[in-house]
Amino acid sequence: MRRDIKNEILQTLYPDDIKCMVCGDEIRPNRYGLCNKCTLDLNDNYCVRCGRHKVGIGDYCGECSKSVMYIDEARSSVVYDDTAKNIVRRLKFGEALYLARPISEYLLDTLIATDWEFDCFTFVPMHKKAKRKRGYNQAELIAENLAERTTTPCLPLLEKIKETSNQARLTRDGRLINVMGAFEHKVRPPFHVVIVDDVMTTGATLNECAKVLKKAGATVVYGLTFASVPTRPFTDKPTVNIRDFKK
Repeated sequence: MRRDIKNEILQTLYPDDIKCMVCGDEIRPNRYGLCNKCTLDLNDNYCVRCGRHKVGIGDYCGECSKSVMYIDEARSSVVYDDTAKNIVRRLKFGEALYLARPISEYLLDTLIATDWEFDCFTFVPMHKKAKRKRGYNQAELIAENLAERTTTPCLPLLEKIKETSNQARLTRDGRLINVMGAFEHKVRPPFHVVIVDDVMTTGATLNECAKVLKKAGATVVYGLTFASVPTRPFTDKPTVNIRDFKK
C-alpha cells in the first residue's frame, strides 16, 4: 500500500485533532474522550443495592437500611472524584452538551454488567423554571444518548412540580426531606423502568422518583447514574428517622 494512502486511512481512523475532553491534550479517538492520565476511577466497590461507591468491605453500604427504599437497585459508573466533578460541572453549567455522549458510554458499560430487564429509560426532571434558565436538562441528554445506543426508548415519565433547594447545600436528612412531594408522573409508566441521572449523592432524588413511578403503576424501578459520592462510614447516624415521613 502506498504510504500516502496509508497515512490518509490512518488519519481518517485516528485524526490528529482529537482532544481529551478534560485536559485538552491530543488523544487517539476512543468512546470516552479521555486521555490516559484523565481516566476516571471506575466504581468497582459499590453497594449492591443503592449502587453508591462505598467505603470498606461487605456488600452493603450501611445507609440503605436507614431509609425507605423505593429504588429496587441502582448503579453508578464512576467515583465522583475531581475528574468526574469537572465533567459534570461542564455539562451542567458550562453548556458542554457534547459531554452527554461519552457519559452515556460509561452508563452503557455499567448497564451491560447488570442483569436488569427493563422497558424504557427515563430521567430525573428539572422544574420548568430551572430548565428554562439553563436551557436543557443534562439528565435528559444523557438518557437520550443512552437510548440511542440501545433499542430501548427514552420516555419523559416524570415532571418536577415543586421548586426545591439546592441538594448540594443540604445534609443527608435535609436532602431526603427536600425532595418529598417534588415529582409527579406525566403518563402511566411501563412495568420496568431505569431512571437516569448525572450524580448520586444520597440517592434521595432517585428514590423519590421511584416512589412516584411505583404509585403510578411501575413494578420495578432501577437507578443509573454517571457518578456517585462515596458513602459515609458505617457508624454515621441520621438525625431524622426517614420512616416517619413515609406516606
